[in-house]
Amino acid sequence: MSDAPAALLAGRFVKTDAGRAEVQRRTLPLSRAARNLLLIIDASRSGEGWVVMVHGATVADLQALLQAGLVAAGAAPTATRPATAPPAPTPAKATAGSASPAPAPARMSLAQALETKGYSTLYDRITAEARPRLGLIKGYKLILDVERCSGPDEIRALAQRFVEQVRQTGGDSAALALAQVLLAPG
Repeated sequence: MSDAPAALLAGRFVKTDAGRAEVQRRTLPLSRAARNLLLIIDASRSGEGWVVMVHGATVADLQALLQAGLVAAGAAPTATRPATAPPAPTPAKATAGSASPAPAPARMSLAQALETKGYSTLYDRITAEARPRLGLIKGYKLILDVERCSGPDEIRALAQRFVEQVRQTGGDSAALALAQVLLAPG
């Protein structure tokens, strides 16, 4: 085996905008294995990890996706910190002469909070969290739903459904942890 395939297999890849468009439009003549590889590839595994996972996929399929500009080299995801509850707000100190403390800030609904997040941020975070939180099959189905989203409003609605699905299977604390990941700054 030459160094090029070895380096390719060791690398981590992410879908490019062209790759996401290809998933939706299906315009290129990709083999079934290459198309399946394109659907699920992300930086959570090495190229070898994905090639082994997709039945019938080969190094040539990964190389074809890279040469077509459908995937690009990506960094390994950073370890996810355990979810912690946000710090409790500190009560406002009453000043001399004031009768009551300042009112607590209004709470935002999940839908309102998601309005602050863009399409690509939610795309990346939902696809990264789908399989670990829902399992391989349900996570894969959610990733397919992400790929079908055509704009910010659709992906925000999907994010809400994702949080609710996690709440139903894992409880309120699991849903809160996911919401914190989806809404994290950056």
